[in-house]
Amino acid sequence: MASVLVSAPHPFRARFDATLFETRLRAIDRREPFRFPSESVPDSFKRSSVLICFWREASDLHVLLTKRATSLRGHPGQMSFPGGRLEDGEDWTAGALRETEEEVGIPRARIEILGRLDDAWSGAGHLLVPIVGWLDARPTLAPNPDEVEAIHTPSVSALFAPDAYSLEQADVGGDVYYNSTLRWEGGSVFGLSSDLLIEAIEWAIGLDEHHGPSRLSSLESWLRVKAAQESESP
Repeated sequence: MASVLVSAPHPFRARFDATLFETRLRAIDRREPFRFPSESVPDSFKRSSVLICFWREASDLHVLLTKRATSLRGHPGQMSFPGGRLEDGEDWTAGALRETEEEVGIPRARIEILGRLDDAWSGAGHLLVPIVGWLDARPTLAPNPDEVEAIHTPSVSALFAPDAYSLEQADVGGDVYYNSTLRWEGGSVFGLSSDLLIEAIEWAIGLDEHHGPSRLSSLESWLRVKAAQESESP
C-alpha cells in the first residue's frame, strides 16, 4: 500500500497548559463516546481495550506508550498503548487494567480511571475501546520482555511542536485512508494508536472532536474491500 504525505494543520490548535489539560481530561466522563452499532461489527471480531494513561510532572504531563516486542505475531515492533484482548467476564476497563499490569507492571489499584474514548477497530479483527487513566505520580515501570521491547513516556507538550505531526494518505481499493504520526525525541507513534492519542489530547485542550464516525466509515469501507477480494479469490 503506497502512501503520500499530505498537507494538514496540526490537530492541537491551542497553547499547552498542564493545569487546564488535567482539569479538562478529568471531565472526560462527561463526554458521550461514539459507539459502533452492533450490526456494523463482524461477529468474528475480538473484543479488546487499551489504556491511555497520563500523569503530571512539574509543568508538563506525560503519557505511557510501549514498543511491542518483535517476537509478537501481531504488529511486532510497533508503538502502542498497553492493552489486548478481553478475557471471559471482563469489561473494557478491567481488561485494560489487567493488560497494563501484565505488560509494564503498574498495579491496577494505582490507576484512576477517568473515562473512555470513541470505539475503534483494527485490521487484525478487533473491536477496541480506549480507556483513559491517570496516575498521581510517575510510575515505576517493569516491562514484560515477552510483550514489550521498550517503554516510552513522551511529554505531552512535545507533541504540540509544529514538526511533531504529519499525515499520510493512502488509496486502498479506491477508498482513501489517512494515517497520522506523532513524533517526539527518540520515538513516534502512527496509525490507530496515534489517532487515539490525538482524540484524547483534543478533548483535554477543549476540542471535542469525535473520531468514532470516521472510524466506523473506514471499517465499513475496509469490510467492502475485503469482501470484494474474497469474492475474487479462486
